[in-house]
This record gives sequence, C-alpha cells and structure tokens, in this order.
Amino acid sequence: MRVVEVRTEAELCGLREAWATLLPATAFHTIFQTWEWVQAWWSAYGKAGELRVLAAFDADGTPRGIVPLRSGTASRYGRTVPVLDLLTDGSNDADYLEFILADGYETAVMDAVREFLARQLSRGTVLRFNEIAEDSRTIPLVRSLAATERLIWQEADVPCATVSLPDTWEGYLSMLRPRFRGKIRSTLRNLEGRPEVSFGICRTAEDLARLLPALFELHTRRWEGDGKPGVFGWAQKRDFYRKLSPSLLQRGWLRFTWLAWNGHILACQYGFAYGNTYLQLQEGYEPASEHWNVGLGLRAWSIREFLANGIREYDFLGGMARSKSDWGAHQKLSKQLLLARSGITNRVFCRGPEWERQAKEFVRGIVPERVLAARQSFLTRRNENGRASSPGTASSPGTASSPGTASWVRRSAARCYVSSPLPTMMRPLRDSYRVFLSGRNKWPGVSWKKRSAPSARIFFYHRINDNRDPFFPACSTDLFERQIRFLAKHYLVVGMAELLDRLEQGDRSGHMIAITFDDGYADNYQHAYPILQRYNLPATIFLTTGPIDDRQPLWFESLAAAFKSTGHDHIDVEIDIPRRFWLRTEKERVEANAGVFSLLRGLSDERRRFWHDELLKMLGASGDADRKDKMLSWEQVREMHRHRVAFGGHSVTHPFLSKMAPETMAWEVSECKRRIEAETQSRVEYFAYPNGREEDFTPSNKHVLRAAGYQAAVTTIWGVNHPSTDRLELRRGQPWEEDPALFAWKLDWYQLNEE
Repeated sequence: MRVVEVRTEAELCGLREAWATLLPATAFHTIFQTWEWVQAWWSAYGKAGELRVLAAFDADGTPRGIVPLRSGTASRYGRTVPVLDLLTDGSNDADYLEFILADGYETAVMDAVREFLARQLSRGTVLRFNEIAEDSRTIPLVRSLAATERLIWQEADVPCATVSLPDTWEGYLSMLRPRFRGKIRSTLRNLEGRPEVSFGICRTAEDLARLLPALFELHTRRWEGDGKPGVFGWAQKRDFYRKLSPSLLQRGWLRFTWLAWNGHILACQYGFAYGNTYLQLQEGYEPASEHWNVGLGLRAWSIREFLANGIREYDFLGGMARSKSDWGAHQKLSKQLLLARSGITNRVFCRGPEWERQAKEFVRGIVPERVLAARQSFLTRRNENGRASSPGTASSPGTASSPGTASWVRRSAARCYVSSPLPTMMRPLRDSYRVFLSGRNKWPGVSWKKRSAPSARIFFYHRINDNRDPFFPACSTDLFERQIRFLAKHYLVVGMAELLDRLEQGDRSGHMIAITFDDGYADNYQHAYPILQRYNLPATIFLTTGPIDDRQPLWFESLAAAFKSTGHDHIDVEIDIPRRFWLRTEKERVEANAGVFSLLRGLSDERRRFWHDELLKMLGASGDADRKDKMLSWEQVREMHRHRVAFGGHSVTHPFLSKMAPETMAWEVSECKRRIEAETQSRVEYFAYPNGREEDFTPSNKHVLRAAGYQAAVTTIWGVNHPSTDRLELRRGQPWEEDPALFAWKLDWYQLNEE
C-alpha cells in the first residue's frame, strides 16, 4: 500500500477524483466526508502549512483510504503542544467525522499510515480525533494503535440526538407526547390558515442569495436575546456557508426551508438530505414573532415534507436537550479520542482537565457552603460588571450611561481631576491645540497640532425635572446645575447666533459651547431657566408649537403614557412583522414603548399616525390625561425671550420629516416659524430636526428650510462643528454622564481630541 502525504491546497485539489471514487466504497460516510464539504471548509478556514492529508493507494493505483488531518498547536496551563486534528474539526460545523476507508481495506490502510502516526507521536504530537460516530470502524483501529504503542488514551462520549421517522406524518405525530402533538397541530393550523404566511424550500441560486443573509441575521438575533453572540458573528463562518451552499444545492443535498410573512422571512432551517437522512445544522427565527411559534411551525412543516420525500431519519446532530426529545429524538453518541505518548507535558495536557475537576470536587467537599456561595456571588458580580459598558465604548458621547458604567477608579480619578486646578490649567491648551492619537505601534503615538480654525459644540436637553419617570426621562435639576456650573467656569458658553458668527469669522478665542433644549417642556421654564439665569448663560429652546397651542401632549408622549398606564400584559402588532410586546412589568412596558417608537420611526407619516391611534386603542388608554399642559405657555416663552433665551423651530406636531410628503413637511416648518415669530415678535432663524438622526431628515428637507427662511438647523448627530460644517446639518450631543465629575473629565478630553 502506497501512502502519499498531501501538504498543499493544489495537492488536495488533485485528490478530488480519488475522493469521489473512494467515498461510495466506504462502509460509513455522511455529508461531512464529501469532497464538497471538505473543499468549502478548507477554503473558508484553512491555513497554509496545516494540511497533513494521507492518501493510501493499492498496487494498481486504486484509492483505498484517505486520512484527512491537519496540524496545529494547542495550549493548556501555559504549555503548548503540537496536535493533529481531523481536517474539518474545530469550527463546530460537523459531527460524525471519519477516516475515509474502503470497505474491507480498513486494517490495511491503518497499517500503511501507522508509521506516519507513530513518527508524529514520537515528536510529542497529540492526536485529537473528535466527533467520530460511535459505530465507526475507525475507533477500534485507533484504539489498537494506542494499545500497541502504549499511549495515553482518552475516550469521551458526545451525545447526539436523532429521530427515526415512520412512513407517514400521522404515524410520526403518534410518536409524540399528546400535549406537544397538539401544539404542533394547532401551530401548523394557525400558520397555514393565514394567507399572508408561506412556506418553502430553497431550489434556486436566487433563493439561496435571499435565504443565507436571513439565516445569519435571524440566528444572530435569536441568540442576542439570550445575551450570546451566535456563530454567525464570525466572518469565516459566514464565508463557509456561502462557499458550501451552492455546491450542495447543485448536488441536490441542500434542504434549506423557510417560513415567510408577506414575503418577509421569519424562520429558516438549514440542513442536508444525504441518503435517507436529514441532518439539521443551523436554524434561525425572528424572536419578536415567537408568539406565533414560527420556529416550531417551520420544523413541523419541514418534517412533513421530508417524510413525503422518503427521509427516514431526522438527525439533530450534537447535543441532547428537551427541545430535541420533544420531537421524538433519542440519543446516539459520537466519540472524542485523544492519543499521545507519555511525558510530563502530554500528561498535563491530556489529564489536566480531569485532575482539575477532581480537585474542585475535593475543595467543594471541605469548604463551607457559605464560602462557596460568597465566591459565586463575587464571580457573578464581576461578570456583570465586565458586560457593562465602559467609558469610551458603549457610553460613548451622545448616549446615556448608568451610574455603574464607569469603574470606581475612573470615578475617583475624575473627582480628583475636577477638584484640582487641572481643568483651569487645561483650558489654554485645549483652546489652542488638538491632540492626535495613533495606534500603529504597540504604544499609541501622541502628536499635537496648533488649532488653525475655531470649533464649537452644541449640547441639547429635553426635560429638566426630578420625577425619575422612566417613561419620560429627564435630566435632574441637580445634575443640570452641576453641568452648567462647570461649563460656565471652564468654557465659552454662547448663544446660537454668536456661535455661528464666531465660526464664520474664524474666532479662536475660546472653545465655544451652546446650550439648547428640544420640544419646549414647561419644566425648562420651571427648573432650567432659573439655573441659566443664576450663571448668566444664554440658551436656545426649539419649540414644537402645536402642543403649546392646544395644550395636548406630543404624540409620542401620549403613546408613552398609554404604555405606562395600560392594564394589558401584552399586545400583538403587525407593523413590519408579527411582534408581541410584553407589558407585565414596568421594565417591559418601557422597553415596549422604545421598541414601538423605533418601528414607527421607519413608517411613512400617514402610516405612523394610523398606527399611533391603533396602538392607543390596543393599549386601552388614551394616554392624554397625565400629559396635558406639560408644555411651555406663550407667556413663559415671551418672558424667557426677554432674558437671553432664544427660540427656534421644531415643527408643529413633531413628525419624522424625512417620511412626510413635501407639501405637508413645508407646512410643518413654515407654520412653526410663523407661530413663534408672531408670539415673540422676533425673527426665527434656527431649526432643530425632530429626532434629528441621519434617517430623520433628507437633502430635500434642507431645501425647504432654506425656502422658509431658516439660516441654520441642528441635528442630534454627535460631533464638533467647524467653519466648514454644513449650517443646515450642525452637530449636537446630549450630555452622556450621570456622574458630573466624569462628564467634566471626559468633556475636556473630547474637546482636546475633538471626538
């Protein structure tokens, strides 16, 4: 028997014909041994130099065996060892791996490759043969090698789940527990009874191009709900599926099923039909539509289809859980084999996990439960803190953060900074220079550059009160005053008109900040206005004029009030897809309100208004009672206007301008301007886009603003403004820290670095 060692991708491709000839001649093979699988896997995951595939040919050149291996290293307890793995192991894509051995030639091939394996073992290499089927003919051959060579030998069971299918759908249902059988029937009846719901199976390249992105997205979203990333966050994983699927579709092996609502994919199941077995590899479903049991419904529909097409085994592959046994699955095993020559490093690598487990069990037996509980509590808190956002990441500028976001060290450092002379010392440096960081080397590079043009930052607030109502979030009066006090002492605080004039003139006498408020809440007069007067600072309030005139709440406030007061424990809506919003706790109601607002943001103005009214009906509350008279009065507006508070437009009804018809949008911005000018007897030159993100306004909106007479408009997009910044797309940010010291500390850095 002649053995050829394949080390390059070109040599591997040269084995294609031999591979295709050999595989049908083996006693056991699955799709995971096919050339199509191996080629796609190596193309996605392979690394140059790792191939160690052994091909055995008899005297007349007929292929009798292929041992698909790859080399690598593995580390445990600070020690690294060389390893040989089965070629497609390591990415959690396959089970039932195998040496590809022609029926009747297993021993001959193993004898032929024994010398190679022995040579690798003598060099300290660990052989890891994972996910081999329990009835594989490879296992006794490898076990014999371990006994003959007196190797360290470990053999572990890995449970897998599979269902033996009868001939008919009714016969299959009769295998299941009555309650689960009833659930399947009612789910399918409900889904198939809806004309907007459709099922299907991937049959064309066009289907595949549509379904793969849906699988990636749905699978990821499903696992994000459990706080886990899911496998498709890995670019190589997505690449593997893209490479593998077309060839399997062409061979007729791919079984990629889907469920859609009005053409929108809600669930998909990805697997293969090989022989009379279906192997289910991945699935995804829309978590928001879980109340329809779309994942369960698709699996039931798929099994019924498979039965009709002669499939007699539904293999869930690795893992055995209630979610599989409910479907009639029973357990079978695959094996994980580990072989190595004895030696200190190999013994620690192979036996270490078992020794560690035994040590932990011993400790648990002698340490008091109270101590173990305290340790577990500490680990839990540490993990939760690790998942919390940290300054500079999730609590980036423009987003709110919780008091626990920053570490104790950062908070302490920030307080020391604020209480020291450093903020005053920083001011000349911050106003005259910019700092640049580069991460090209191991340590970040720092460089300085003298400022050649002025810059300005605009802050925006909404409500200022101490109600602590999560449905109507506000900046507390104490926090607002602390922030204003710091700005007044260390920054040049100006009004919008002066800010724009200084930018236009290139004035670099100080880093400018403007303070603005959106909507026009009465608490701006009650709480913010006295503080601004105390520190003699100007501000601009952008008014939504409709609620000031009719004293009714803004549309999104009436919606939030309805969520707050509803007595329902859930609502089901079909705005974009079927969704269920749970309302059992205050937290769920707050999240539901935010989720619904996000959905309405994407609708046309007409559909938004329709769904707003529908949602109020569903929630069983008008939402108006508690939010009436929450806006400024025109008398308050006029008083503040006399004392350094300017006013700008913010529309009449606070719609999403980008979703409106042009003529309606034009009325919103021009009527708002007319109304404020009539009450203040002063020109209104500035506008704030309602909501103000990139998706909330368009270039055509800016043309309408110019035509209405506005000179500038502000967004809610974080950033610094320069002389070159589009005057109808000025950047603004919301103060992001609840800790005043952290706000001050980070603001100085952001100004210096212009983040």
